[in-house]
Amino acid sequence: MAIAAGGLGPGDAGKAADYIAGTEVLVWTPRRETGRPLSFQPLPDFKSVLDDPDEFNEAVDSAVAALIPRARLDSRATKAHLGLAVLRRAVDHYGRRGGSTLRGLIETLADLPDGVSGLEEADKIASGLAQTLTASIDNDPMFGGDGTPLDPAILLTPSGGKRARISVVSLVGLPSDDMRQSFVNQLEMALFAYIKKNPAGDRPLLGLFVMDEAQTLAPSGTMTACTQSTLALASQARKYGLGLVFATQAPKGLHNRIPGNAATQFYGLLNSPIQIEAAREMAKAKGGDVTDVSRLSTGEFYLAAEGEAPRKVRTPLCLSHHPKSPLTTEEVLDRSRAN
Repeated sequence: MAIAAGGLGPGDAGKAADYIAGTEVLVWTPRRETGRPLSFQPLPDFKSVLDDPDEFNEAVDSAVAALIPRARLDSRATKAHLGLAVLRRAVDHYGRRGGSTLRGLIETLADLPDGVSGLEEADKIASGLAQTLTASIDNDPMFGGDGTPLDPAILLTPSGGKRARISVVSLVGLPSDDMRQSFVNQLEMALFAYIKKNPAGDRPLLGLFVMDEAQTLAPSGTMTACTQSTLALASQARKYGLGLVFATQAPKGLHNRIPGNAATQFYGLLNSPIQIEAAREMAKAKGGDVTDVSRLSTGEFYLAAEGEAPRKVRTPLCLSHHPKSPLTTEEVLDRSRAN
């Protein structure tokens, strides 16, 4: 392909204008109130399913599953077993009265109405759950917070007049690896639940989930808070119509089940001998090699499509502008407010 001096080929300027006109880009900033914050809302809209017993029960199950780790009930101890029973009955009671907020559920647990649970000392157990969930909110402001709910439908659905929405989730407000991994785990679990309920069907693609620096979230040899949810998406997302892109400069550090489930692989410029060798091993598993991966130029990649050996390709440059260096935190927040 011929590349013009400005980096675009013939006709690309028109394509870029069409792309920009039909696409909206929203920048989300979890835990950054001065930007566009996201919050994790564990309770669904119970009012919308009150007339359907099966859907209501599914909503209760979903809410309880989201609350179990936050309420410290994810063990096989008798205490956890009893706590789970009280929590489920409290969520059912609260949902049937049209409740929708975590704070409201905590108030119900703190003063459990008579008859909600038949267990002895149910009120004492419920009070303990209220304290634990309150502590979870204090420790993680995104949990039940005031930001936009972490809802894949919001992240994927464009506004009127637009063909597509790109949601860029910046982690500048999450300073530690633990916080970033916990957030990504919540996002991935929400995505998995969403695609199972809304499969692509006849559509070619439901959406695309791109994870940058994937080796920090699903590393090889170490389990993080989001490893299991990442592997679940890697193994099952495709059948529901969700595309996945895992980007890394350290293929050696990425969990081996991710490239193992990747139907298509791109190999770009690598400089580290260890990572070059890892890329060559992956390419050989595809029936080929990437001998000069350390000498690739801008726009050059090796492409290994499903069932094919890697072959060298030259790709056109992006139709949207990308600066040479990452945005500062202030620039990220400015862009999140701008759109």
